Amino acid sequence: MKTLFKYFLKVRPVLLYLLAGAVLAYISIEFIFTNYTELFKGANKLGQLVSKLSVSYMSAFLFYFIVVHIKSEKDKENINEYVGLKVYSIITSAHLFIEPFLQIENKKASLTDYDMKKLRPLLASIEREARDAPFSFEGETENGTWLDWWEYLRESTFKSLKEIFVRYNHIDTKLIKILTRIENSIFFYQWQMLYHIQYDKSFGMFHPQIEMYLVHIKELQEYADKNLREYRNRTSEFMGYKPKVYGQTPNSSSNQPQKG
Repeated sequence: MKTLFKYFLKVRPVLLYLLAGAVLAYISIEFIFTNYTELFKGANKLGQLVSKLSVSYMSAFLFYFIVVHIKSEKDKENINEYVGLKVYSIITSAHLFIEPFLQIENKKASLTDYDMKKLRPLLASIEREARDAPFSFEGETENGTWLDWWEYLRESTFKSLKEIFVRYNHIDTKLIKILTRIENSIFFYQWQMLYHIQYDKSFGMFHPQIEMYLVHIKELQEYADKNLREYRNRTSEFMGYKPKVYGQTPNSSSNQPQKG
């Protein structure tokens, strides 16, 4: 019963308003107005017509709710478990663009608690080609560059976006809007600047792009925490990132993310 009530509350508001109007009209006509004389000629016939239309709408609503709406909500729940996993994977990847920089000096540092006013000097302090990234390529003992790390996260993000958009028909339009902003953000649109600009070897020149990207990610985080939080703990296998690897040179690549 609790589940049915939850599904009922998710029916489009306009349909619920019409249902309330139909129930009110039916009760008023059949149990109240029938006790009074007609206010004008033909009022009784008009009342019966409205009563029949109200019953017809209530019957149609019941059919829609049982046959269409409940199935649709169950489909959304099944899809949302997977979508929630991928959404939190995107959020995690976004945090990992910055958190490794923070954890060079403080292993417990988190982007969540970071003062974004300090972001520009932080980015300017990291050379894109420095081999200090927390991962290595298969078969190599030396860490990858920070640019390799960002490329890995970008590919992971686009893979998750692609897998979410395949389920377009069952996804909330607000989530689609947010994810589309992320996919088409200036952060990714101007990505090649990271490879071609030589006058600045750091990530400092990319500050406006990453700052705007993190604004989109914050919007996604707020949406996810409101609508997909129940699926968050089911994404642990995709969020097994361990801060302790920062600053270490792995002996092998078996437990490190590899560029796919």
